[in-house]
Amino acid sequence: MRTPLPRRAFLSAACALLATPLQRLHAAEKAPPILIGQTVVESGPLASLSRQPLQGVRALIESVNAQGGVHERKLEILRADDAYDADKAAANVRRFAEKGAVAILMPIGTTPSIGALKAANELRIPLIGPYSGARPVARFSPYGFSLRISFEDEYRRLIEHMLPLGVQRIAFVHNDNPGARGAMEASREILAQKGVPLLGSAAIRQDGSDAAERAAEIARLGADAVLLCVTTEVASRFISGYKAAGGNSSFYSFSFLNGSVPLRDIGEGANGVVISQVVPFPWNSALPVVRDYQQAMRAAGIDELSHASLEGYIAAKVLVEAIRRTPAKQLQPESIKTTLEGMNRLDLGGFTLRFSKSLHAGSDFSELNLLRPDGRFVK
Repeated sequence: MRTPLPRRAFLSAACALLATPLQRLHAAEKAPPILIGQTVVESGPLASLSRQPLQGVRALIESVNAQGGVHERKLEILRADDAYDADKAAANVRRFAEKGAVAILMPIGTTPSIGALKAANELRIPLIGPYSGARPVARFSPYGFSLRISFEDEYRRLIEHMLPLGVQRIAFVHNDNPGARGAMEASREILAQKGVPLLGSAAIRQDGSDAAERAAEIARLGADAVLLCVTTEVASRFISGYKAAGGNSSFYSFSFLNGSVPLRDIGEGANGVVISQVVPFPWNSALPVVRDYQQAMRAAGIDELSHASLEGYIAAKVLVEAIRRTPAKQLQPESIKTTLEGMNRLDLGGFTLRFSKSLHAGSDFSELNLLRPDGRFVK
């Protein structure tokens, strides 16, 4: 028979339990932070790519630090602008490594991700969640860990959705950069394998300055549908120009079309755009990972939810989990890589990732969403 605790002992135990989070917080404030490197696009025409993913990263990091960090140490992001340049991204990664970063988190965009991955492999430091699905980024590399399907897979799934609907006359519009051009070429190959020639394509400058001109060219083709591999701002200009030129096609896009405000400006022209998404619906609070994301975003003072910020949140969450699972005394890049490769089933709360020594692409998730005229998404 158990003897009940004396009242004083019970109160002491209760106070000790209540004090634990505060003690962890004080301990974390005294200990040196765990450094994480992140190269991002903060200048140039593609700077807007970074805004929403970084919101999700910030929300997760602030949430973890508010609970005392990991191993009683706060997390600190070392961040630097690469201006969407591969060499600058690689140089940033080298500086982060020199400063003691244990990992690199989510470089933004294809070209910087290629440069960052090259440096990460040379320096033997794990890079988690590059914000690109281009072939050079998505393929296996020793220290790269992808959390999204490839652009090629996104377009394959889009095409496999379109063709049974009788959509045969398909054009492709892309930003004038290597990653987007690669997505166009991959889509041309996928269509050719199915006996459907690509009707035509157009490359639009990164700043969208020639979007109306390219839109008029594509409108003259009389396509049933236009596949888009462009940023949100370029999509806004292109769709407006396409409608103005008399084009009347449906639009299908990969996952980077994620900003609601510019698309809201198009109004009815944006209605019914089909968008591939590589993370769950950010407004589906039935999923624990989404519920946690929403709570963290609110705590960070961020009202706007988006697929891009959820992707940033998930990328940061995966890295934090790898740091948690790595013994505090072994918190080095190589140990974190080994920990990641041992995550053969990581359930974040309704979103599951799998890694191994031979598998560094953790997710095969995608779904299609519809865009409404007000810029909202419908599942």
